[in-house]
This record gives sequence, C-alpha cells and structure tokens, in this order.
Amino acid sequence: MTDVSIEALQNVKVSLTTFQNDISGLSVRANSIAQNCISECYQKVNDTQSKVDELSFSVKTLIGRISNLEQEINSYISQMEKIENSIPCLKSRRKTIEMNIQSLRNQRFTLQAELANAEDDDTRQQIQTQINQVIQQINTLSREQADIEYEIQNDEKVLSELQKQSQNLKAERTSYEENLIIEKKRLTQYQKKLDRLTPLLRSIKSSLDDYVHATQQFESSTSSSANVNIQSVNKCITYIEDYLSADL
Repeated sequence: MTDVSIEALQNVKVSLTTFQNDISGLSVRANSIAQNCISECYQKVNDTQSKVDELSFSVKTLIGRISNLEQEINSYISQMEKIENSIPCLKSRRKTIEMNIQSLRNQRFTLQAELANAEDDDTRQQIQTQINQVIQQINTLSREQADIEYEIQNDEKVLSELQKQSQNLKAERTSYEENLIIEKKRLTQYQKKLDRLTPLLRSIKSSLDDYVHATQQFESSTSSSANVNIQSVNKCITYIEDYLSADL
C-alpha cells in the first residue's frame, strides 16, 4: 500500500514538474509573439505612410508642372494676341501703300502723256524730272510693300506655329490635370487608411502590453504554486520513506 502511495506521489511530482516546465518561459514566448505582431502592425503603418508621402510628392509635382504649363500657355497667348493685333495694322499699311503706288502710277501716266505733247526741251526736261521722281517714289513704296508682305507672311507663319504649340501644351495640361485628379483620390484613400491604422496601432500595442503583463503574472503565480505543491509532495514522499525505514 505504501509503495503504491509513493508511486502515486512520484507521478504527481512528475506531472507538477512537467507543468512547471511548460509554464516556465510563458511570458517570454508571449512577449515574442506580441513583439512580432506589433512589428507587423508598425510595418503596415510605415508602408501606408510611405505611400502617402509618395502620393503627396506626386500631387505636388503635378501641380508644379500644371502651373509651369499655365505660364507657358499664357506666354504663347500673349505672343499670339500681339501678332493678331499686328497683322491687321500691317495689312492696312499694305493697302495704303498699294493705293499710293496706284496713284503714283496714274500720275506717271499723266506726266508721260504731257511729256509726249511737250513742245520745248525745257518743258520736257521738267516733266521727265517729275516722272523720274515719281518712279523713284514708286520703287521706294514697292520695296516697302514687299517688306510688309514678307512681315505679314512671317507673322502668319509664326502665329500658326504658336497656335500648334499652344494646343499641344493645353493637351499636355489636360493630361496632367486628369492624372492629378487620380493621384489626389488615391492620396485621400491612403490618408484615410493611415488615419484608421494609427489609432488602431496604439490600441493593439496597449492590449498586447496588457496581455504580456498578464502572462507574466500568471507565470509567476502558477510557477510558485507548482513549486509549493512539488515541495509538499517531496515532504510526503520523505515522510513515507522515513516511516518505511523505521518500520523495518
């Protein structure tokens, strides 16, 4: 009967020792799990923050490019308006010169008719001098007319090129504006996500800290209780063995 009692107590001791060993290090393992969980949460927050920073930079860059394009477009518009205002003035000058040339030609024809009817050399000489002056004026106005015609053609060519460049810039601006809308929408989404994750991270960290603290207390109290029980079992075994020794 006493052998059975000793064996039973030995089994209890083994069970208590095994339980104590299982409990030992519980808080360390719990802390390790908690730290891994917190690290993953921090990584998620950091990844989201990085995305927010990336999208913020993208939005800022797009806004800067759109602003630069606006300045370029306005510059082209200003140049086009200047040319568009200049061309009518040039055409008006050209028209005036054409009229003056025609008037001078008529005057030359009249003088030539007078020259043909002139009866003396002095009169013919005076008329010829007038004709030469008229021809000189016609030549001067014709050169001026040619210069103005070249200037008009050049301005129209420049205006056409400016209009093309302006249209290209406007198309580029529209593309950037569309991308800006998309990037702003994505930024808002990630910012909202970050705003949700940040307080959640604090709550999770607080809860895990409480969990680790609880496992530490549980390990400490349970280990102490198991150790007391093992000591009590050891005493019982000792008493029984002493009893058996005395009985012999």
